[in-house]
Amino acid sequence: MGFPGLPEYLEPRFLQLKRDLVKEGNIEVVTESWKRLLVALEQETKSIQEEGSSRVPVFDWAEIVANDYQLTEEQSKIFKQRGTVLVKGVVDASQADRWFEELVDFIKENPETAGAYKGTAAMFNLFWTKPQAEARSHPEVERLVKVFGNQFYVEDKENSYIDLDTQVVYGDRIRIRQSGQEALLPLHLDSSSVERWEDLKFRSSYKEIFEGRWEEWDPWKLDDKQFAQEDLYKFDTTRSSKSICTSFRTLQGWLSLSDNEVGGTLRVLPSLKLAISYVLLRPFFWRDPESGNIEDYEIDLETTRFPGTKPGTGQIILDVEDFPHLNPSQNVVKIPEVNKGDFIFWHTDLPHDVDPEHHGSSHSSVFYYAIAPLSPGNIETLLDTKDSWTRNVSPFDYRHTQAPGTKENQGADIKNVQSDESKRSLGLLPFEIKDDLTLPQKKIRLVANEALKNGHFDLPKFLKEINSTE
Repeated sequence: MGFPGLPEYLEPRFLQLKRDLVKEGNIEVVTESWKRLLVALEQETKSIQEEGSSRVPVFDWAEIVANDYQLTEEQSKIFKQRGTVLVKGVVDASQADRWFEELVDFIKENPETAGAYKGTAAMFNLFWTKPQAEARSHPEVERLVKVFGNQFYVEDKENSYIDLDTQVVYGDRIRIRQSGQEALLPLHLDSSSVERWEDLKFRSSYKEIFEGRWEEWDPWKLDDKQFAQEDLYKFDTTRSSKSICTSFRTLQGWLSLSDNEVGGTLRVLPSLKLAISYVLLRPFFWRDPESGNIEDYEIDLETTRFPGTKPGTGQIILDVEDFPHLNPSQNVVKIPEVNKGDFIFWHTDLPHDVDPEHHGSSHSSVFYYAIAPLSPGNIETLLDTKDSWTRNVSPFDYRHTQAPGTKENQGADIKNVQSDESKRSLGLLPFEIKDDLTLPQKKIRLVANEALKNGHFDLPKFLKEINSTE
């Protein structure tokens, strides 16, 4: 039994995991890094409280277009530090209106397919409709994804298997939230929970944090994360539901279909490095000293407590006792005013939630759309997307939300996909192998084409094979 306000114990094997992550000879270094982190968080919290919604950077898409579809050095710097950005004017408001009207019509015509998700009344189980397909393949959205997807990088190109210019469509839903409608999604991290500590490649991507050097960790480096297994428990049939995305997303985002003042949409904790470093180190320092003195923190390598963590579900950062230094009332801000055709992005390591209250004069509606680069972790997604699109049904991650026996009509129609590039992102065409591609691009496209040909991909086997040849 756990203690009030604290997470339950995980399985005994997680004790060894803690000891593997923080070696005995490194205890003092990691403990001192935790103390530095708390000092930095206290200072950051003051800045967040002072700046409020203005803490979220706002970029004008027209200016990025005029700069040859590139961020300025200053834009890139602030985006990487905050881990989130609002991009204004990506799509014309009139186009956003047409898509919204078509969505509403589809919902009325297909009430069983579009039935609201069990947990959140504003979410609808729609994935391949005409407006969604057109939005994903809209030329400006495709360019936007490349601009922000390429803020990530790999150093070791010889051993890399990732194509940051090429997307895999991760089928996601829509939100149509009426004014006055409450939201039930607490502060959390996208994808994974214990995988961040447990999966070898995932935790390797955070090695500086676990070695007491969180200041040196780069959230935008993908050398290890491109090979991470985001959901180690996806084949656990005992789960009644799952809340982990099985694909590898670098950024999560959505396209706004409504005009909304500040509030009623997304809330974020706009400090990427400090927030995720805190979440990852918290299992080792969950005992807050009674004295309140930072110097009195002691490391825990004797229990299997991982706050907010449960295998098979997402990482929750809700309980203030578990995460007192990430208190939503102090650290989380509402994003700025959003208009039709605007796009918001946030790093998948950034804590965020949905504003629990929406009292605006309009509905709050969005298309969810993640950046999911072609990579080993996304080939299974590519196959599932192709299968789901072809059969006109919900993708794997959301299939459990449909009532048994529901007759689905997701609206999949190839004529709604505007380019061959978008067809490839759906798995409907093989990827081109050109001479001007980088080595990682060529390697992953060959792997993807082979998987599309065979209709199967075994990620663990693939990782084992490439690791044995390095």
